[in-house]
Amino acid sequence: MPVEIMARRLLRDRRAALGLSVAGLGLTLLASLFASNPQTVGPTMLLPWVALLAFEVGPWGGLAAALVTFSLFLASASGDGLNITAVFVIGRLASFLLIGLGVGVAGKRLRDSERRSRRLIEGLPLAMYTEDSGGLTYVGPQIGSIVGFPAAAWLANPSLWRNALHPDDRDRVLAQYSAAVATGDAFECEYRLVRPDDTTVWVRDSSASVGDGRHSYRQGFIVEVTNQKQSERKLERNATLMRGLIDRTVDGITLTDREGQIGITNEPMLRFVRDLHIPSKGLIHERLLAIADDMAEPAKYAQRMRELAAAPDTESLDEFELRDSERAFQGFTRPVISDDGEYLGRVWTLREVTEARQIERIKDALVATVSHELRTPLTSVIGYLELLGTGDTPLGEDDAKYAEIAQRNASRLQQMVDDLLFLARVDAGALSLEIATIDLVEAARNAIGSARPLAETRQITLELDYHSPTYAQADAKRISQIFDNLISNAIKFTPPGGHVRVSISEGDGAAVATVSDTGCGIPESEQRQLFNRFFRSSTTTHVPGSGLGLAIVRAIIESHGGTITFHSSENKGTTLTFSLPAAVPILGERTLQPSGHALLE
Repeated sequence: MPVEIMARRLLRDRRAALGLSVAGLGLTLLASLFASNPQTVGPTMLLPWVALLAFEVGPWGGLAAALVTFSLFLASASGDGLNITAVFVIGRLASFLLIGLGVGVAGKRLRDSERRSRRLIEGLPLAMYTEDSGGLTYVGPQIGSIVGFPAAAWLANPSLWRNALHPDDRDRVLAQYSAAVATGDAFECEYRLVRPDDTTVWVRDSSASVGDGRHSYRQGFIVEVTNQKQSERKLERNATLMRGLIDRTVDGITLTDREGQIGITNEPMLRFVRDLHIPSKGLIHERLLAIADDMAEPAKYAQRMRELAAAPDTESLDEFELRDSERAFQGFTRPVISDDGEYLGRVWTLREVTEARQIERIKDALVATVSHELRTPLTSVIGYLELLGTGDTPLGEDDAKYAEIAQRNASRLQQMVDDLLFLARVDAGALSLEIATIDLVEAARNAIGSARPLAETRQITLELDYHSPTYAQADAKRISQIFDNLISNAIKFTPPGGHVRVSISEGDGAAVATVSDTGCGIPESEQRQLFNRFFRSSTTTHVPGSGLGLAIVRAIIESHGGTITFHSSENKGTTLTFSLPAAVPILGERTLQPSGHALLE
């Protein structure tokens, strides 16, 4: 048998090594009985022990035994010289020495490898284990920190695992484990174990069968997953709560992923889908675009849907009406962004506002009617109050004061009535404009001049910034109304010592005007309502006003085909910017000389 084959065999089976040594010793004794020179055979009796020492003690022990054996042999054979027997002994000595050394070195390497592997495994946050038909044969020390029972307890008590299983999980786990053992399949299960202090820990247990069938065993590991299970239960509770809230709202709600695939949809949205005949298949934008022809303004609706599809991070609030009915809907959508800025999808809400719009129309009609009926007697009252102050018989001091107060309040009431009538004309599409080429710088200068007395009273600094005359196609009277509203608002809502600045510029084919102040600003939660009629910010309730000014400003600007935007921070001021179609001044029209800055106090 070759030396390397014998070495591998001895390495696998220590009993084979011992048997080989005994057999070698027997053969040596037998050879000594029949040898012509028994003295030369005696030292060969030590050959098996050379291998054993090399195997058990190491290379130095085997080498020392070999030297002793060879010395004894030389001493016994010194008189006869080296004969065939000597050669035989030397060859066997070398063979046994190599066997022992090979087995010993390989065994040491194996033991070192096992120690390193065990240190590595025992440093992991999981407990390895092995078991055979008789029970556990090894359990990692981490089992103590995971379950509370030390490794020695698991090895000493075969029933510990069964007894530690949570009562609610025991039958399920044992059945699954028994099936895996019977079929030799892998075992993978999550379950609860009860610690010695009666607390519960969740673990994931994974094991597989190892071996050739005759000497098979199972090895696996246990890792704690309590935190993961708690997180999963929390997510499940939140999902259940969210689903309950979504299903109980009157608005239709749909969640889509980043590709536009529909995920969660509540019952009100499903009802809207049926009522509006929205297709049941396809991406959200495709489904919504499919009903464009049913809208009162199909082209506008379709364009809006395409814009939303092209810009997934856009937030939008839109209203649309059906073509063949008076039903109106309000749709809102906004992106869902993760904490690290990743786009996850979009939430869509749909609300029917048919009844609300009908109520608004009734309210607008009522306001218009009442305002119209109020205007005539109110004009008469103001006229008589003016006569009282200019009559032949002068009023007493108190009467004059009362008449002035009555006239001032009547004028405020008349202004409110005029504003309401103006908005009624806008709603009816009856607002007429006299479009001409006007200079925004001149219009702003006139408005600032009119507001100067109020600004001086409140110690407000008025500034006008421009680089050159800026012309727009607009109704001069309505543009003056815009500047009057914006500048008076800025003065009213700016504390004494503050600043109001009007800037005029031109760019991208538009004439642009900006009115900014250092006033109280508007809370972010209220900014969406800024242009609503009768809206009054919580920071301005102490200032008299109807809440119609900005609604009128927006109506005028939009009727010109312009736009208005704003930026506001609470306690830091507000900036409103509007743009109108730019115009080229007509030949011979008076122009202003460029003046970078004008200060009016």
